[in-house]
Amino acid sequence: PDERALVNLIVRCHDLYIASPNSTQPNFTHTQGCMYLDPYPTAFTPATRTMNVTTRASKLAEIFQQLSWLQDTIQLPYMVGKQMTHADVTWFPTAVFMELLLPLVFDWPPVFQEHTSFPKLTKWFHKCSENVHFSQTRQEIRETLLEQYSQGRFTPVRQEVQEHPEHKWKYME
Repeated sequence: PDERALVNLIVRCHDLYIASPNSTQPNFTHTQGCMYLDPYPTAFTPATRTMNVTTRASKLAEIFQQLSWLQDTIQLPYMVGKQMTHADVTWFPTAVFMELLLPLVFDWPPVFQEHTSFPKLTKWFHKCSENVHFSQTRQEIRETLLEQYSQGRFTPVRQEVQEHPEHKWKYME
């Protein structure tokens, strides 16, 4: 029962604080959208999904806060110990987005590839990546994001970050 409760808590935190906009109204966006939703309408972001700079900075701070909580909470080798669970399956694809986009867009060090800020999350990410299904998922997400990058996606967000140094964008050194 304790393991199941922890799985549910970890999934719930992902779903509430990272992946869900908690509203269907225009310009309400999920936290992870701060990495890729443009500040103005583009081929990748319709007008109803754009994000202003203050919201983006706040959502980025939320990502760091949730990763910090996750770092303190997980048990290794998977998020809730020895068995892969729904928590791992839920967080891993989102972590792949973060692995690529936090360094690319916000100049963070390679998330899930470093051992200073999030050593447990790095170990977890590498453990999951050993699984053929997780590895394939990672490859497919990365290929899609890199293809979009080659088409100009993320450029408006990167420009906004550069134009607004008054906001905190980098949470890891």
